[in-house]
Formats: sequence, C-alpha cells, structure tokens
Amino acid sequence: MELFVSFSEIMRYFKRNIRKLILCMAIFGLVFGLLPLRFVQHEYSASTTVVISCEVPEDANTDYRLQYTSILNSRVQTAVAMAGGSDLITQTAQKLGIAEKEILNIAAVQVNTAPVIKITATSANAGLVAKISDTAADMLSEKLIDAFPSPSLTAEVSDKAIPAAPQSNKFVMVKSGILGLIVGLIVFVCFGIVVVLLDQTIRNSNFVSEALKTNLLGLISKKASDEKRLNSFRKLRAAAMHQAGEGKSFLVTDVCLQNGAAFVATGLSNAIARSEKSVLLVDADLRMHKIAGMLKVTPNYSLSDALCGGCTAEQAVSETSVKGLSLIAGSESNDENLSDILASDKFEKIINELAPKYDYVVVNVPSEVRYPDAANLSKLFSAVIMVAKYGSTPYHDFKDSFNRLKTSGANIIGFVTTNC
Repeated sequence: MELFVSFSEIMRYFKRNIRKLILCMAIFGLVFGLLPLRFVQHEYSASTTVVISCEVPEDANTDYRLQYTSILNSRVQTAVAMAGGSDLITQTAQKLGIAEKEILNIAAVQVNTAPVIKITATSANAGLVAKISDTAADMLSEKLIDAFPSPSLTAEVSDKAIPAAPQSNKFVMVKSGILGLIVGLIVFVCFGIVVVLLDQTIRNSNFVSEALKTNLLGLISKKASDEKRLNSFRKLRAAAMHQAGEGKSFLVTDVCLQNGAAFVATGLSNAIARSEKSVLLVDADLRMHKIAGMLKVTPNYSLSDALCGGCTAEQAVSETSVKGLSLIAGSESNDENLSDILASDKFEKIINELAPKYDYVVVNVPSEVRYPDAANLSKLFSAVIMVAKYGSTPYHDFKDSFNRLKTSGANIIGFVTTNC
C-alpha cells in the first residue's frame, strides 16, 4: 500500500457512513433481542416439605429407643436417595399425565438435621411446577412407607409448594438487544478500520500532493451549501490562476470516469467570470457532455458541429446566464474516432481562433485513464488540472495518469479532490 491512513481518515469514514453504522447496530440489536424467544428457556422451581417420623413400640427395649434417632436419620437419607432417582420423575409424569420432558429435575435435601426433607421440582412450565413438586412429594411418601413397614413409618406433607410466577422475556430481550447494539458497533468499527486500511483510493489529498510533488488546488464538495461551494471555487480560482502564472487557458480532466471534472470546470469558469473576466468554457467531452445541462443552456450549435464544419467557431458559442461566461457545448457524435477528431488541427484552430477574444479559456475533457483526449490536447493549454474523487479514485490510477500527462508535455499545475 502506497498511502498511509491517519486516524482522521478513519473517523471521516465513519462520519460518511453513519447511516450504515446505525443500520448495522439496529440489525444486530434486533437479532440479539429476538434470540431469547428461540433459545432462552426459563426454569421454574417449587419446593414441598415432607416430615418423616417412626413409631416407637411400647415394648421396645432401651437399646432400640437409644437408636431411634439413628434409625429415623437413615430413613431420611433413604428418602433423599429415592428422590434423586429417575423412577420418581417417570412416575410423577405418569401420575400427572404429562410428558417426562416437562420435568427437568426432582431432588430432595434434608433440612438441617431434622427428620424433614424438602423436595424441589424444576420445570420450564411455571403453572405446572408446583403440582409436580407436590405430586412427587406424595409419591415419595408412599414409596417410603411401603419400603419400611416396621417399625411403622409416617411421611406427611407439611408445606405444599408455592406456585411459581411466570417470568417475562422482555427483560432478557432488552438486555440481549443492548448487547446486540454493542456487538454491532464493534463489528462495524472493526470492518470500517479494515476497509480504510485496505483501501488504496485517494483519502489523504495532502499526502498525494507530497508524494507526487504536485499542488492540491482545492477540495470541492457537491453536498456543501451553495455559498460554501462557491467559496471553494473562489479558493480554486486563486490557486489555479497563481500556479498558471501568465497562462490563460486551463485543461480540466477526470482521472477516472465521473470524478467531477465537468463540475470543477464549470465552477472554476463561473468563479473566474465573477471576477469580471470573460471566460470561454468548452465541453470537449463528446461522450457525456454534461455542462450545458449544468448551466441550463440550450445551444443552437455544439463543438461537434464546429468540428464537422456544420457551423463556424463563433456560431458554436452560446451565452449563459452568468455574466462574462460563454459556452461551447458538447453533443452526441456518431463518429467512432472522437479522440482523433479532437487531436486534429480542427480543434486547435477553433481554440486559437476564439482564445484571443476571452480573458480565459477552460476546457473539460473526459477521463484520462479511459480516453487519450487529455494527453492529446494537454500541449495546447498553459495549465492542466486533474480531478480525483475522494474514496473512489485509486491512487495508482492517479499516479499513472499523472505520469502519462507529464510525459505528453502537460503543465500540471495541480489537482482537485471532489466530494470531500
């Protein structure tokens, strides 16, 4: 990569793509916010307390009475173990007439050292979990009584389960949505940095100026207000006229297609005319010829007519609404050798005939990379201005175009960057 990237260029990328940033964050926020509906499953728990006791026979000997606590404790531990088995889940589901998958877990623990166990059921169904817990407690009690017929054992539910309150997904969705916004921001920032780092288009006009030892004549934005745009062209006028010295003719060329040369040529001509100078603006782009539309001029004749002998050079000139500014408009041509026609003596004669009648002549030609017109005509003009588009014109294309024009004898006084 031949261009360095500054932090300001990265920030400019984000400013220019703020809508894309907002869209990216919105998409990630929406996706993350909806994920809980598909993947987040709430788990609800409910607990039932069972009290266990053993009868002590009246004729029990002293040793038995002393061992009563140990015997009762062993029964409690057995109940805890029985609660953890898969059989209790199956039997509870069958008792309630529900699928086993509705019951996520059933477990029991002894409450401190008392002959009391707490049975806890877990389910994704808030309305069912209390019934599961109570039913499991009843069935465990029955199994325990059947397992220890002697001495007689009792197991009774002392506290039934409290129904669980269903949880809303809204809170989880909001948290997930906020996380999604953050992830979207991070993703876009990382993507933007990579794009700028890998981008070899012109993003730092000052560096291009230093690298190629040429002048940055101006930064022009089509999106700016009319007053700011006019001031930008006034600055361009001052820079161009100073660099051209005694030269009175300017050739303005795009580097790549639609970099804004027609826009720059029109704005520069307008700015010069406002300084009480007479200017002839020639639209020598016979393929796209946008300038007549920009100036809202409907010409009777065009440059093509003058080149083909359909009118004189004087007749091809149209007046515009801007005082001091005249235009030779471009037009469609069926000739396949447009570049050869412009490079012929016919175009040079038209310029030589009309130039003495005006203080300045500004000519717009199409992309130097795409067409040879700029190279062919550059020797006819005292100054050449190249036009590149911010974030669009590849630096290597600009460099190659610059070198080709230099080789063809062009006096390149600098370049203009558009859409900055």
